[in-house]
Amino acid sequence: MTQKVLVTLRKQSWEVAPGQTARQILAALDLDPERFLLIRNGEIVRDDVRLEAGDHLKLAAIISGGDHER
Repeated sequence: MTQKVLVTLRKQSWEVAPGQTARQILAALDLDPERFLLIRNGEIVRDDVRLEAGDHLKLAAIISGGDHER
C-alpha cells in the first residue's frame, strides 16, 4: 500500500499523492495558498516545499484584523 500525504483543514481531511508541492496540493483542492499558514509535521513551511509520503500538512486559516481606524 502506498503511503499518502494527509492534509487537514479544521474538521476536513484529504489524502493526496506525495511528491507534490504544498502549492500544487492546495490548487488541486481549490484552496488559495495565500489564505493559509502551512504546517508540515509541526513546522511552518513555505508553499514551495515538496511533501513526502507520511507527511501531515495542516492548514491554519490566516485571519486578518478589521479596520483599525476609529
